[in-house]
Amino acid sequence: MHGDSRRRLDLPDFRGREIEAAGPIAERIAPVWIPAPVIGAEANAEPGHGLAPLEASSQSALAQQDALIESGFKNVVCMTLYNEPLELLRTSLSALLVSIDAQRTSAPGMAARSCIVIIADGRDRAHAEILRFFRHAGLIDTGRSFSALGETVHLSRQRINNIMASLGVDGELTGEVSFAICIKNQNRGKLHSHALFFQWICPALVPDLVYQLDAGTVVEAGAVSKLVAYMADEPDVAAAASRILTPTPGGGASTLSVWQYMDFVMQKAVTWPTEVASGYLSVIPGQFCVFRWSAVSAPSSEAGGERPLDAYLRGLNAVAPLERVMFLAEDRVFGNEIVLARDKSWRIGYCPEAEATTDACDTFGELLRQRRRWQNSALAVRLWLWGHVPAYLSRRDKGVFDKARFSASMAWQGLLTASEVMSPAFVVLLLLAAAGGLIHSKNAAEAAVVGGMVVATGGLAWLTVANRTSRWQFWLSVARDAAATLSVVSLLGLALYSNPFNQAALLIAPVILMALVIAASMPGQRWAAPRHLPLYLLTDRLISFALYGYALANVHNVTWGTKGLTDDAGDHAGEKRRMRRLRNIVAGSIVAVDAGLIAIGLNRPGVFIKSESSVIEAFTLLFLVVAGVAAATWAASALRSLPTLGRALFALFPRNRGREAPAARPVAIIGATRPV
Repeated sequence: MHGDSRRRLDLPDFRGREIEAAGPIAERIAPVWIPAPVIGAEANAEPGHGLAPLEASSQSALAQQDALIESGFKNVVCMTLYNEPLELLRTSLSALLVSIDAQRTSAPGMAARSCIVIIADGRDRAHAEILRFFRHAGLIDTGRSFSALGETVHLSRQRINNIMASLGVDGELTGEVSFAICIKNQNRGKLHSHALFFQWICPALVPDLVYQLDAGTVVEAGAVSKLVAYMADEPDVAAAASRILTPTPGGGASTLSVWQYMDFVMQKAVTWPTEVASGYLSVIPGQFCVFRWSAVSAPSSEAGGERPLDAYLRGLNAVAPLERVMFLAEDRVFGNEIVLARDKSWRIGYCPEAEATTDACDTFGELLRQRRRWQNSALAVRLWLWGHVPAYLSRRDKGVFDKARFSASMAWQGLLTASEVMSPAFVVLLLLAAAGGLIHSKNAAEAAVVGGMVVATGGLAWLTVANRTSRWQFWLSVARDAAATLSVVSLLGLALYSNPFNQAALLIAPVILMALVIAASMPGQRWAAPRHLPLYLLTDRLISFALYGYALANVHNVTWGTKGLTDDAGDHAGEKRRMRRLRNIVAGSIVAVDAGLIAIGLNRPGVFIKSESSVIEAFTLLFLVVAGVAAATWAASALRSLPTLGRALFALFPRNRGREAPAARPVAIIGATRPV
């Protein structure tokens, strides 16, 4: 949620070498920090400044840990801010501190030294209350610091209890955490903040795992520990996504909230597991994810070879129109560079046990701007990636298995893209076929009842599209959900009654399959998600149609305009003309495809429309294929977990307890039940 930047930057090259400097950082910022050299480091504080007041015993304990901190951090978490209010930072930071502190009890033998890096993108854009919090907590202006990219990075070590108290959050947490705070002098874009973090701060902190966390995302208490365990168990995983959902809708939730929640549920239950099985997770969500520092910072063995990190940060100087659209979702680009990296077959993983809740868009306008960035960048990344398929298949550093896996993942991405591109045409044909089926129905009474319930659902969904404080909101939402459930049940019953069994089965199978997949793969959401599934099924195509149309009409728009942000990058007229030309090519091609499909469906009924329900059949067929692949993926994953479950049960109930060593059983249990 950051302002976009178009200024060109020449970044320093850190591949395979240390940064030159006047002296080691440890000589200037105390032994709490790693003795790695940093350009332009400054000492601007007296010893002890910037630390929360501690008792003598606590100071002694911290001093004893200084030597350990010099060897590096286990976790370094990056949070970037633009104009978010303090409340968003409070909820995210307090939950993160709880999750970091939980490592002491959940994994006592695990190295858990952590540092939280917060970068505010522009002093004049940062919320005044956040700046006051930084000062009150002693995170800036009173501690040690060093310079990077012309900005000042403030370093300090704090007790978690003190930070929680400064945030106004109750809690009895006894751990410590380090902070690196940077308030940039002016807004220079989110990617510039990532360059500051990855190219300057991380080499100084020497982390093992690097996280990204959005302000507004709340991680559950065990999320950090679970990601640490997951990365330890999967040494070939370079980055991993967590399971991120919007808040679970309550009884009076708006249609907008329900749709966003279900859209995230469908992604986590269907799309992501299938992508992981195909070998390529198309997005590493910046809302909450983890990277293995050794993977993203390792240089290629080729002369002049780039690290994945270097290729990712080329977006700062991106001038090609397609690249500018790609970097609207820089997390997708980062994943591409990791998968395409030479000399190592890295994977992108998914750890559904690590859960987080992110904030949803409050208005339809915000949702339009958010999905415009997401959808356009996803399409641009796929186009760019398909252009690299021939070169990938001819590479000598990739084996047959890597190439087969990459080809399968590209085929799956093609299937998803085809469903997106053809969706507008199918929506139009679906509405025409549904209207014709109701008008010319053999049983007018049945058609009137079903049509009336569908119309009622649409009207109630429109009345409750946004959250309102009206006393009628709750009851209108309840009536909407009831009408949606009755509509779906009636449509399924009508399909069974009015069509041959094979046609009816094709209509019903996707709904049942989706409910089963969600129930099996989404623990904790097994009641909420199926409950809202009928409303999602009835409204998804129409909402997606509006979002997709808006995205296509604004392919040329490369601003980060989600929550009131504006384009202040000062683009030249020539660049804007090039972006509009790209918009005309991409949007024009997709509109032409959909117009052709609609024309074929209307003029040649034998192709799409053999009966009133055949358009619905054609529309659900592609969805059924996607759902079927997802179900097969989940089933295969469940079967692979059976041996682990068997070993765990065997360890719990050994045949001969007398012959077993006393310490062997706990080790066996832990090893058998570790998340995979």
